[in-house]
Amino acid sequence: MKANILRVSAATAMAAVAFGVAAPAASAAEHQRAEARIAATVGTEPALGAAEARALLAAPEFSAELAPRAQADLRAVADGTATEAQQLSARASIASTLWKLIKKAGPGTVKAAKKAAGKYSTFRNWVNDLPWYNPIKLAWQAAGAEAQYQMWKFVHDQF
Repeated sequence: MKANILRVSAATAMAAVAFGVAAPAASAAEHQRAEARIAATVGTEPALGAAEARALLAAPEFSAELAPRAQADLRAVADGTATEAQQLSARASIASTLWKLIKKAGPGTVKAAKKAAGKYSTFRNWVNDLPWYNPIKLAWQAAGAEAQYQMWKFVHDQF
């Protein structure tokens, strides 16, 4: 029986040593792969499309809330002449303009948006459940998937 206990103890010790050496090595390899994925996606962040920009500018309630500089940036994106800075500015202004529309709709809408902003899917469902004529829903539908995510992220970060 003593020999059996010694054998199990030795096997356990060997497994502990193996996992102790293998786990950090595997963790380091996974970390390098994750860094490579992040580096690859940083430069390929999706841009706001011209069709999305035209659709958002065509929504009167949305374009009325845009600041003049944001309108100019969005028009440049719609025309296809936008610089990278104008692209980024237009994406940011779309998200903040949606927040303005939510605040303009009243405290009940702000409260509902806060409640729904916890998860992207919950927020998307909340917007899709709004009436078809609601300016928030019209702006949401005019925006593409990336702009919708930026809108949610902006609202989510407000709380």
